[in-house]
Amino acid sequence: MDGQSTCKITEFVSGNIFIRPNALLPKGYVTQGHKHKFDHTTIVFQGSVHVKLTNEDGTVIEKDFTAPSHFLTRANIEHEIVALEDDTTYWCVFSLRNSDGEVVQEFDGWHEY
Repeated sequence: MDGQSTCKITEFVSGNIFIRPNALLPKGYVTQGHKHKFDHTTIVFQGSVHVKLTNEDGTVIEKDFTAPSHFLTRANIEHEIVALEDDTTYWCVFSLRNSDGEVVQEFDGWHEY
């Protein structure tokens, strides 16, 4: 495995919460470093992950999380997640937002976070 595989992501809206599941990932699967304009929680349901956070000042923090567990990623912090075991499952969960990044109570179809 090259560690850079792609998978189909299915996203869900539940009330005013947006859920992005990453399910049954193989060991070594990498969710490339990226950042958002808002805080979000990641819940590890199965397996384990290695998380690399790069703060705005360039400081790097790395930590492993084993299910059941969760962690918070602050807004504007680059984060990369690597599955450490086969069948790792984690979900990114955050408040619904509009295209300006403001929290909203109803999904309007815009979802490019």
